[in-house]
Amino acid sequence: MITQNDKNAATKKLRNNAIYNLSIIGYIQENKLKRLLTIGDSVLAQGSEGEKWIYLYSKDENELAALIENLNDDDRYFGAIDNWQIPVITKKREIDWLINACQYHYPDDKEIPKSKIETHQLIPKESEYIISQSVYKDMLSVQYLNERIERSVSAGIYYDGILVAWALTHDDGSLGSMHVLEDYRRKGYAREITNSLLRQCRTIDKIPFLQCEDKNVPAQTLVERMGFVKDRNVSWLKLK
Repeated sequence: MITQNDKNAATKKLRNNAIYNLSIIGYIQENKLKRLLTIGDSVLAQGSEGEKWIYLYSKDENELAALIENLNDDDRYFGAIDNWQIPVITKKREIDWLINACQYHYPDDKEIPKSKIETHQLIPKESEYIISQSVYKDMLSVQYLNERIERSVSAGIYYDGILVAWALTHDDGSLGSMHVLEDYRRKGYAREITNSLLRQCRTIDKIPFLQCEDKNVPAQTLVERMGFVKDRNVSWLKLK
C-alpha cells in the first residue's frame, strides 16, 4: 500500500527540480496510486483509477529502462514525458497516439491583473455539457470532470444563464480544458478565466502551470502575453 509518507518522500526528491516536475508532483499528490517506484534519481508514478496514467521523471536511460520493466501490456498511458524517453518506452511496443506540447508556469513574482468580468466555480451537473463541446471528448468522462470540479479550482463565465466559457485543473494540477463558445470569442473571456484560475491556485499555494499543444499557436501566444514562462517540452503517449 502506498502511503502519504511514500508520496511525500518521492515528492521531496522531485522538488530538487520543482518547476520541471510540476506535473508529476501534482499527479502524485492528487491521486490514489497503483505504483510509486524510485531507482536512483528516477521516479515512476502510476494512478490506480481510470486510464491509470503513468508519469515519469528520469535523466538516466538505464534507470528509466529499469522502471519500465515493472510495467505490463495493460499499462498504456504516459503523461508529460520527455521526448528522449519515448524510444525507451516504445522499445518493445507500438504507439497508438502521441501529442506534443509545451509546459508553461506562472512565476510567483508576477502580478495577476484584477478581474474585469465575473467568474464562478463550475458545478458537476455541467460536466456532460462541457464534454459535448470539447475537442478532447474521447479523453474525458463525466466522472473525471465531476471529481475535478469538486476537488479543485475551476472557473466559468455565464451569459443569460448559459455557460459560455470555462476551464478547470486536471488531476496533475495543470490548468486545462479551456473552451469559449464560438459566438463569445474575442471578448477576452479566455484571459479572464485564466486569471481567475491563477488567483485561486495562489490562494491554495499551488504554482499555476499549463500545457499547450505544439500546434495550438494562438494558445501559446496568449499565455506568453499573460506572463507565463515556458519551461519544457512534454509528450502525451498511448501505446497499442
